[in-house]
Amino acid sequence: MHLEIISRSPQPSAPDRPAPLLFVHGAFGNAGLWDEHFLPYFAAQGYAAHALSLRGHGGSKPQGPRLLTGVADYVRDLDQAVQNLGVTPVLIGHSLGGVIVQKWLKHHQAPGAVLMGSGPPHGMLPSALGMWLRNPALAMQAVLLQALGPRTASAETTRKMLFSESPPPATIKRHFTRGAAESPRVGFDLLWPNLPGPAWPRDIPLLVLGAEKDFFISPSMVEATARVYGAQAEILPGLAHAMMLESGWQTAADCILHWLEQTIP
Repeated sequence: MHLEIISRSPQPSAPDRPAPLLFVHGAFGNAGLWDEHFLPYFAAQGYAAHALSLRGHGGSKPQGPRLLTGVADYVRDLDQAVQNLGVTPVLIGHSLGGVIVQKWLKHHQAPGAVLMGSGPPHGMLPSALGMWLRNPALAMQAVLLQALGPRTASAETTRKMLFSESPPPATIKRHFTRGAAESPRVGFDLLWPNLPGPAWPRDIPLLVLGAEKDFFISPSMVEATARVYGAQAEILPGLAHAMMLESGWQTAADCILHWLEQTIP
């Protein structure tokens, strides 16, 4: 199966890093989300930095009817991408991508992993209830977005859901309002618990990263995820869900870099 992977090679003058990085996007996204800032940033720090587009997203071909695609299919995409790299990378998953990383790690080893605004292991039902309590109107728009796809959402609605401030309109148009629709089956899969279970490899270093103004994944949910895995949690002030595209994106990148340097030998 053809999967799009965008890669940036480490700069020759940067420190020698032992493990590559593989970034996994969230719902309606693609690998290009990471190439805006993160891939060049980490390549400049000496990392071989790669980003995957899941099937039916970006330049990756769909496999069969979209309506039948589930999270398990995306986990298989991640497995293929890791095999294609030839060396197991540090995995960095955002939102839905974080759920995919958690599921992959149930049965595989990795040098480490970062969950950014990730769906929690206890499922998205608590998050959905929290959204309805905090902002019912925006929660309804989120439901319509899931049902009808990102092309139906205005740039202003997308901004309110994903950003703490107004990004350039071209950024929203390029990465979100033109993004691929998700299967209803994926949304259904995300509702239910995904607890690690006895097969979880406890020795994998894990950073759980959240954003103070995240509409989908609240700081308390980030901290609950970290407790499940006995991991470190960091809440980034002033940022929202699309933290890799915010004007303060380097706050998130610096946090990950510091963790990598302190954790991954």
